[in-house]
Amino acid sequence: MASGSLLPLASRPAFGTSFDAAFMRQSADQKALAGSVALQTLTEDQPLLPGRYSVEVSINQAYLGQRSITVDHDAQGRGLQACIEANLLREVGVREQALPVALEGDNDCLDLSALIEEAQARLDARNLSLELSIPQASLRRDVMDNIDPSRWDQGIDSAFVNYQISSQARSPQGNGRQTSLDLQFHSGLNFGPWRLRSSQALREGEKSHRQWSQSNTYVQRDLPGKFGNLTFGETFSDGSIFRSLPFKGVQLASDMSMLPDVLQNYAPVIRGVAQTRAKLEVLQNGYPLYSTYVAPGPYVIDDLGVSAGSGELEIVLTEADGQVRRFLQPYSTLGNLLRDGVWRYSATLGRYDGIEQIASPLLWQATLARGGAWDTTLYGGVQGSEHYRAASLGAARDLGSWGALSLDVTQADSDLGRQLGEVRGHSYAARFGKAFQTGTNLRFAGYRYSTQGYRDFDEAVRERNAYTGYLGNRRSRLETSLYQRIGQHSSLSLTLSQDDYWHNDLRRQQYQLQFNTYFGNVSYNLFASQALTTNSKHDRLFGLSISLPLDIVRSANASFDMQSDGIRHSQRASLTGSALDNRLSYVTSASRDEGMSGTAVVVSSASVLIQICAA
Repeated sequence: MASGSLLPLASRPAFGTSFDAAFMRQSADQKALAGSVALQTLTEDQPLLPGRYSVEVSINQAYLGQRSITVDHDAQGRGLQACIEANLLREVGVREQALPVALEGDNDCLDLSALIEEAQARLDARNLSLELSIPQASLRRDVMDNIDPSRWDQGIDSAFVNYQISSQARSPQGNGRQTSLDLQFHSGLNFGPWRLRSSQALREGEKSHRQWSQSNTYVQRDLPGKFGNLTFGETFSDGSIFRSLPFKGVQLASDMSMLPDVLQNYAPVIRGVAQTRAKLEVLQNGYPLYSTYVAPGPYVIDDLGVSAGSGELEIVLTEADGQVRRFLQPYSTLGNLLRDGVWRYSATLGRYDGIEQIASPLLWQATLARGGAWDTTLYGGVQGSEHYRAASLGAARDLGSWGALSLDVTQADSDLGRQLGEVRGHSYAARFGKAFQTGTNLRFAGYRYSTQGYRDFDEAVRERNAYTGYLGNRRSRLETSLYQRIGQHSSLSLTLSQDDYWHNDLRRQQYQLQFNTYFGNVSYNLFASQALTTNSKHDRLFGLSISLPLDIVRSANASFDMQSDGIRHSQRASLTGSALDNRLSYVTSASRDEGMSGTAVVVSSASVLIQICAA
């Protein structure tokens, strides 16, 4: 045996043979009985002595890597066992909140089978490997594309300017030449964790009238540990619960894009029990969506990535003995549904910065939402100012084959000044979404009813300051988005919104109805729409558009449009295209309009739109 080690050089001795440990050479730093212990281990066919070793660790047959593990005799003296320490369990992803006792000492040896039902640890001393088998439901899911925030990179310090130039020239018959020019800048500065952003625009219209504007100037930094960011300057408040409002100030808000891709949108949680180590597959419309292996015992799949809307998932569980079990799980989603355990928050403080520039009252707002058990999301928030207070509370639920539904209620107290005094009211909202087997997708349907005393924040500001453009406070709002697939090449879509108001007969409606189809390379779009501004039937527009690619010019399309609003009829032919990697685009067109008098007026215009974008 070499100095400094106790590695035996002979095979197991024959029965009845014994050796004197005094003939073994030992280094000065070894214990006096080390030779005797080594001989006893060799005689008992034990490949290892108790101690600490570098061991290959795997969890549910997924390789984890080499870890330093303490090996010792088990309590019954039947052989060697690995010491399962708390820090190892944390590293493999055990859900600590689901354990009967808390993990305290990092280096204490734990009884894995007593700590987690059906969990096992098998040590292969000869191959220096440790196989952990832990039910999947007891493990924290390390989702796809998840990178620990400590490894995020802030990027390099830099400055940049993105610019976009849009120029248009028109030559209507008899009206001379008309030109317009738009120049837009989106600039920024990155310094350490901070980002400065600003947008500017220069517009030159007829008679060389020029207008310069600046907006959305703010400085921002990420907060990786909080999955959010901190913003100072001009921005918009969170619009998930209250209406989004422009303001100047500070905002702390979650950033869903910091989460792994599969956690950014809602998806159902799949639960079940595996009899053996089984393969689990999830199919959507017959196509594989997800595949993994689960250990014996309960499992929870909470890192699915599914398409928005609604659908039905097929779960296929193949046990180790070949037995196959199938389950169906319908699901439906809404924009305010979150995955179980995902938070969304915002805190806002600043001055209201409305486009009407009539007042800049203090604005503060806080919102919070959390995805929870039973496919339910709870959300709420508060909003206020010197003369305004509002609070909201609601819940959203995935009802499976019945669709997805959310309900909320908001109470608001508004001080409208000396003449109007204080008013109080409530607003009730319901949202619904569902996909049907017929190919109909009710993407979103919402209805909000407000009592006579209810005001949104911007409504209260406008009414308190007697703004001339104030239409009144809303009584109800209806909105919906419907999509219907027809065959392999066609679809029908409808978007609709309608607002009506207290104390007047005003009803604002807008809709867009489109039928799309294509044959070969030619696409057809038949549409009808109504503008939001008034109820006049002249705002209703009907039309047909035909578009086809041109082989003679790269990245070019020709289109033919016919439109009518009942009084005015027009036809137009256009040629569109792009070049320089889409940094330059152009449009040329010729049109013919027929006015109210019935006399055809040939506009015969040739217009060119040049757009250059660069960074």
